[in-house]
Amino acid sequence: MLLQILLIVQLLLATAYADHQAYPGTSSRPVLSDAEAASYTKESYLQGWTPSKINTGANPDYVVGSGGYSTIQAAVNAAINDGGTNRKYIKILPGTYAEGVLIPKTSVPITILGSADDPEAVHIVLSQGAKLTGSQYANQMNPNGAVYKDGDPAWSMFNYCAQKSEIAGGTRVYFSKPTIKGDVDFIFGSASAVFENAQIIGRGDRRDTDTVFAPNTDNSQKYGYLVLSTKITADNNVKSKLGLHLARSWDSTSTANGQVVIRETELVDVFNVDAPYDTAA
Repeated sequence: MLLQILLIVQLLLATAYADHQAYPGTSSRPVLSDAEAASYTKESYLQGWTPSKINTGANPDYVVGSGGYSTIQAAVNAAINDGGTNRKYIKILPGTYAEGVLIPKTSVPITILGSADDPEAVHIVLSQGAKLTGSQYANQMNPNGAVYKDGDPAWSMFNYCAQKSEIAGGTRVYFSKPTIKGDVDFIFGSASAVFENAQIIGRGDRRDTDTVFAPNTDNSQKYGYLVLSTKITADNNVKSKLGLHLARSWDSTSTANGQVVIRETELVDVFNVDAPYDTAA
């Protein structure tokens, strides 16, 4: 597929940057008109869904940390096993939790929140190498079979797992004030997703050129990604004015038609103005 066709047909991207911001933009960098942009709003993407604010003052049903559950996964399992339709709150005490957390589809509404006012007080980490074998992954995620057992709510997710190349499998996702860092296609997938007031940072630990978005929006979906009131930047190891590509289409299927719309967003000078898109994956 020719890159020019890819850019025009498979990746709709509206941005504002220096003298490249006027409608209709260029063949390699389209810019929406005001009339076109009017339909690309948070409300359109979320289709009537308004996520409620987290009640951080709620009395927790489960506590992870000193005196409570030793792992977040154990608290999640308990919440699901206890059942019910009332929202269950899992509060995490300050500390570092070296684990993967799997939350299966469930009718039990769950909120997981840190107990401290400072988000930096709670760290959930799991370092996995790119060459990790299946058995090594299993041993790391489930040492001695202590975390996931047959009959646990998340057992099937662990036992039949595979790499998931998506954010949320074609569903609606809303990110408010997240910080997201990475280098290659580090925001990817098929969801109709809104990123609002985000900090998106390209990292140069492994390479000096980055690609941020790699959507594989199915052509049956009206909306892909919407980025609002966000700052897209990179660390000092990424090439100035050349190193940051905003997006590329991820052609994971014959019906993938990746879509990203970026509005009211600040782009720093590492952004490649003349070649904002990378070759399709």
